[in-house]
Amino acid sequence: MTFVESMRRALNSPSFKFIIVVILTLALTIPLLFVYGLLYERESYSNAAKREIGEMWGGPQTIAGPFLVVPTEQRVELTTTGSSAAGAAQPVSVRTEIRRKFAVFLPETLTIAPDMQSEVRRRGIFEVPVYRAKIRISGSFVAPEQRRIAQAADRILWSEAVLVSLISDVRGIKSTAEIKIGEGPARKFRAGVGLAGLNTRGIHVPIPEADATGGFTFAYDLELNGSTAFNVTPAGGDTIVNMTSDWPHPSFAGSFLPESRSISDAGFEARWAIPRLARGQGQVRHVQQLRPLATEMQFGVQFFQPVRFYSLAQRALKYALGFIAIAFFAVFIMEIQSRTRVHWIQYIFTGLALVIFYVLLIGTSEHIGFDRGYLSASVATSVLIGIYFGSVIRSVGRGLAMFTVLALIYGLLYLLLRLEDYALLVGSIAAFVLIATVMFATRNVDWSTGAAPTLGGSKPSNA
Repeated sequence: MTFVESMRRALNSPSFKFIIVVILTLALTIPLLFVYGLLYERESYSNAAKREIGEMWGGPQTIAGPFLVVPTEQRVELTTTGSSAAGAAQPVSVRTEIRRKFAVFLPETLTIAPDMQSEVRRRGIFEVPVYRAKIRISGSFVAPEQRRIAQAADRILWSEAVLVSLISDVRGIKSTAEIKIGEGPARKFRAGVGLAGLNTRGIHVPIPEADATGGFTFAYDLELNGSTAFNVTPAGGDTIVNMTSDWPHPSFAGSFLPESRSISDAGFEARWAIPRLARGQGQVRHVQQLRPLATEMQFGVQFFQPVRFYSLAQRALKYALGFIAIAFFAVFIMEIQSRTRVHWIQYIFTGLALVIFYVLLIGTSEHIGFDRGYLSASVATSVLIGIYFGSVIRSVGRGLAMFTVLALIYGLLYLLLRLEDYALLVGSIAAFVLIATVMFATRNVDWSTGAAPTLGGSKPSNA
């Protein structure tokens, strides 16, 4: 046998074709990366729509407080040193600097009762859940414990005391809020936190010195617009949150889960009771900023949307290369068992059709939902490849067999997407069954001999 004949036999052998199939499978990583880019772009558009609606309606809201905030002053002597002729350091001048910080007293008891009415707003094809919240906030302050603050401050300015309620997005406030302190008349909140040096979003009301030093009760209502999420912080010594909403798909998140909850198609109710020991912090702080308190151990609810087609499509893409390989090997097995060769260009067309499936999935899911989008994309791809493969090898039966294989592949992929907790178990069993099927289907193949004759003919063509 001449060298040319040996090379021709090797190039027409099933083993060489197998290598070509593996190379083509890996090469399809490139178009899959473009699909990843498309998915990222569409998801970015969706997030941009949420931000735009949040800017106009109100973004995710976090309520913190109220806090009793009192400025403090501490005199610090600063000495400037210089060098003497002998080189020894010696004081040159002494100046006094007044440093300003803030004593923050947390309420002894705090009850927050938000009632949220939800709706869905649209920006183009994207939907964003928003809500109108009516929030009742009440509680009490006891006489502040001044000993801890007095150790770190020379002067406590009780005359400048303010009650501050921190709100993450004050643009969502839709009515003038009034607070009732003790038995006194209702007073209107003012914009901002009311103290120079505290660059934090919120509202405030001045507190008389007698109330600030002696303790008081408070109660006020907020009307607040927001979107996608609502959170509170456990600012009280004992914090109770009773939350109600007509949104049927809540996702509770944060540092604490509700003690009790009730979820139905009409909405949900949830209750949190956070004792002071669970917070792990005292009732008195001495800080320069209130920002750390605004998100400390926050908890609440996210307005979950059950149709998460972008995350599902992203998970489907993670399995893409494996499922393309399965489809290619199915074509390869049917090819070596038939008398017709499938050219490597035809493998490329088949692979591109499998990649286009994910583009169809993303495009249709945005308009008709993930389930129907997945069904339409998988049926269209399976029918296309089944007809194409059947016409290539001139066998209706093998075309139907290819359609069945793809239908099983897409059914398995859908099962993996939906059974998230059992995806590894189902996937490992499926992989074992598939490799066993390939092993036994090719057990009688002579990998070193020439391949079957070409379509219509006499002589085998190069792979």
